Amino acid sequence: MARALQPVPDDAYGPVPPPVLPSPDPPPDPPHAPSAMSELGADLVRELARPNASGIGILYRALDDIVAYYDLDDAVLVIDEPGLGRQIFRAGRQPLDNGSVVLLDAKTGLYTDPDVRDLDDVLVVDVCLIALRLDFLRYDAWHDPLTGLYDRRSFDRLLENGVARSRRYNWPFALVILDLDAFKALNDQHGHAAGDDALRSLADRFRRVLRFGDDAARIGGDEFGLILPNTNPGDVPGLLERVHAADPTGAPAPPFSYGLAVCPTEADEFDTLFRLADERLYAAKKRRPE
Repeated sequence: MARALQPVPDDAYGPVPPPVLPSPDPPPDPPHAPSAMSELGADLVRELARPNASGIGILYRALDDIVAYYDLDDAVLVIDEPGLGRQIFRAGRQPLDNGSVVLLDAKTGLYTDPDVRDLDDVLVVDVCLIALRLDFLRYDAWHDPLTGLYDRRSFDRLLENGVARSRRYNWPFALVILDLDAFKALNDQHGHAAGDDALRSLADRFRRVLRFGDDAARIGGDEFGLILPNTNPGDVPGLLERVHAADPTGAPAPPFSYGLAVCPTEADEFDTLFRLADERLYAAKKRRPE
C-alpha cells in the first residue's frame, strides 16, 4: 500500500532565516460590484439633474425598472411625508386594486410582490421623494398660492407664446381681463378673509367652466386674465355667465367686470393686446351702476 507523501517541515535543516524582504501586504479585496439598486439610484439621480425633469416620470420609471429587473408581479411606492401629503404610486401607472389597497395605511416605502429580501430601496425612495418635492416646487413657482391659478409671471409667458403662435400661424384667441367689483369695500366691510374667499370662489368657478386648453391666471390683487383659444368674441358673455352660475352650493358669485380683445384681428403684439383688453375693462366698470 502506497504511503502518502509527507511534507518536509520548514525547520528540518535548522532554524529558518528571516526573509530578506518583508512579505507584501495582502492585496485588498476587490471592490464590490455596484448593486442593481445603486445603479438604478445613480440613473435616477442623473435623470433628476436634467432640466425640466418630471418628478412623477422619474418615480414611475423607478417602479417599472424594479419590476423588470427582479421580475416582479407588482411594485408600489407609498409616500406619507410633510409637505407632500399621502400619495400611492403603482408600477405601470395602474390604479390600486384589492391586492394593493391594503397599503392605504402603510408608511413611506417601497412594497413589492413578491417580497425581495435583498432589496435595498432606501436610495430609490429618497430620490423619488426629492423628485416629487421638485415637482411641487415647480408648481408653486408658477401658481398663485391663494387661488391655485397661474400667477402673473406664468400668465405673461403664456400670453407671449399665444401671441407668437397667433402671429405666425394665424391662430386666433380671446384675451379677457377682469376684476371684482367693489372688492375694496368687501375687504373693508367684511375683512380680508371674505375677500380671499371671493377670489378663491371665482378661481374655482373658472376651473369648473373653462375648457382644456383655456388658461386662467390671477395677475394681481383682484384682477384675473383668461386666454381662450379659438373662442368667438360673441361667445364670451355666455361663458362668463356660466362662470357666475358654476357653484354646486348655489352661493352667489362675486360680481366682476371684464374687457375683451382678440388676437390677431384686433392686435398682434403683447402690450397692445393687453392694453386694449384693460381699457375695455375699465370702460365696463365705469358703466356699472354704483
